[in-house]
Amino acid sequence: MKPPAPRRWVQGVLLAGFFALFLHTAYKGFDLLDWPVHLVFRLDPLAFLAEVAATGAAAFAGAWLAAGLLLLFTAILGRFFCGWACPLGTALDLGGAGLRRIFRSALRGRRPPRSLSVALLFGLAAATLLGLPLLGVFDPLSLLLRSLTVFVHPMFDAAAKGLLGGISRSGFPGFADGLYDVLGPVLAFGSPSFDLAGLTALVFAGILALELSAPRFWCTSLCPLGALLGLAGRLSPLRRAKSARCGECTRCAARCPTGAADSDPADSAACIQCDECRRSCPRGARRPELAAPGLSAPGSPTRRAVLTSAAGGALLALVPRVRAEERERGWDVLRPPGARPEDEFRSRCIRCGACMRVCPRGALHPALLETGLGGMWTPRLVPRLGYCEYHCRLCGQVCPTGAIGYLEEGQKEKTVIGVAFFEAGRCLPYRKAQNCMVCEEHCPTSPKAIAFRDELRLDPEGKERLVKVPRVVESLCIGCGICENKCPLPGKGAIIVGREIPGSLSSFY
Repeated sequence: MKPPAPRRWVQGVLLAGFFALFLHTAYKGFDLLDWPVHLVFRLDPLAFLAEVAATGAAAFAGAWLAAGLLLLFTAILGRFFCGWACPLGTALDLGGAGLRRIFRSALRGRRPPRSLSVALLFGLAAATLLGLPLLGVFDPLSLLLRSLTVFVHPMFDAAAKGLLGGISRSGFPGFADGLYDVLGPVLAFGSPSFDLAGLTALVFAGILALELSAPRFWCTSLCPLGALLGLAGRLSPLRRAKSARCGECTRCAARCPTGAADSDPADSAACIQCDECRRSCPRGARRPELAAPGLSAPGSPTRRAVLTSAAGGALLALVPRVRAEERERGWDVLRPPGARPEDEFRSRCIRCGACMRVCPRGALHPALLETGLGGMWTPRLVPRLGYCEYHCRLCGQVCPTGAIGYLEEGQKEKTVIGVAFFEAGRCLPYRKAQNCMVCEEHCPTSPKAIAFRDELRLDPEGKERLVKVPRVVESLCIGCGICENKCPLPGKGAIIVGREIPGSLSSFY
């Protein structure tokens, strides 16, 4: 039995590093983070393209040097990132292998043309350039981090805390405390739960289920980042062609996870440099050799497919542009403090979910269609579920593209993201002539953005009572949402936070 390939060790170490960044990109009681997960996204050419689409030449900065170097090394060495470093690719290797052991009669071998991913890349790029930012939705790094944030980790956290509570209640509190010491570093602050958790889980499960059809189905046929790196990989002078020692066993093609070894030489756009072809060959007939680079490959997309996909993306981008929710987001859609103006924010945001992960009060949740198709999975503040901590500046630190600008110390407390107002038909002092000062007690501004005036009002029995009636001092309100969150009424609060358009902010980077 052969020992594990070096690639497996590298994959394991890098995946562990990705998880370490994910676990450390969380609220730990401090306003500054030392382990920002955005470091991973600095390698991501799709994140760079999203910022180019939003800001033009302004995106060409040193912060994206790593993404440029990745494309350069891919043009020299081939599509190595997908086979050795991509955390989603490693997760699919692990999960796919397990699924194929369980479902041995799966529909293996049914893989669409490899050119499909290139056609999808051009379609998504066309839509993004015309104002419908879809590249970030399908970015594999964003997709994995979003799935971990919105679904996987909250599910694990709830199960682990439920287990610890059950052990403690069963009469073994000491054992529960010891287990908590072990699990504590991976547990979340509070009990995180998010909107769209089910939809996010369904998307991730669907990508994983595709492994039953063929290994690395997503990477080969759907992934836009893989397609982009595949285009760069076609420039590589390294080719895996069969040598004269080759027989007719076809082991290399059977072991190749992407189907690149079906041709001779191997399709450089699909080859992820996993080295499985060489390791499986009893004669070592599939070694990488230097050859003249070429843009043509067996899996090359036709010009018609690329143009059709680009035209489809452009047409899709034009549809939501005439919809009201795309031109003007709803009054109750609040963006995180430091968010760019709405059009730029939607274009720069790659839907990674890092801001939702780091929010200490669970206030940020993915949007569905509240701001149109182009706003799906972008973060919105939902005050009834959580509020924006007065001094917190974490979301601007972890945003990899600057869609949420970094707020300097002292600037956050002055940043207005919305304004509160009362619904008199629900507020207790207005409706029932009962004193209630919960909203004012929790208001963090100084002076308070909620004030009172004494009024005579009729209670439900028709008796006149002197009560303190609240009002919002709009010039002092920053829209943090704590008043709406703490309103004691069931269901919808009596005080609601609406939006104001944020101003221009400097970037953390």
